[in-house]
Amino acid sequence: MSRCLRTWDLEVHHKNVNGGNGLDNAKVLCHKCHVNTSSYGDTGHNSPEPFSQETKDKALRRANYQCECTKGDCCWSQDRFIICST
Repeated sequence: MSRCLRTWDLEVHHKNVNGGNGLDNAKVLCHKCHVNTSSYGDTGHNSPEPFSQETKDKALRRANYQCECTKGDCCWSQDRFIICST
């Protein structure tokens, strides 16, 4: 399974909208991968509170400052298509 190679335009995504704001519910995604999640921009649920800066920093360090997406058909990196998924 390939992983998105983006190390820029990173955001911290809530894996579960009801999962809280802890590090265990945080996933680092580039903006392109984040937009391709099923919950991005969904107004049909209450959005969780934003992560604290401390949690964002820890998530970014844990992900080695790289998108954690492994879903198909959503990523471009270094002028080549990368297969990835969440």
